[in-house]
Amino acid sequence: MKKGIHPDYYANNVTLTDGSVIQIFSSVKKDMVLSTDHLNHSAWTGQRSNAGEKGQRAEGFKKKFAGFKF
Repeated sequence: MKKGIHPDYYANNVTLTDGSVIQIFSSVKKDMVLSTDHLNHSAWTGQRSNAGEKGQRAEGFKKKFAGFKF
């Protein structure tokens, strides 16, 4: 590697939603606190947060476009 052309590399702490801390490495020196991570995001948990709204989308559409003839 050439000297002097690469950015500095820092160890950063990332605090997850359950309070645990992991260490990542980045060229940006900044610790992070996550509000969404693999512990509570539906992509990893498989749970839908809007499961109760399943039929409400169709009702909202019908209400919004009630005066139109399709």
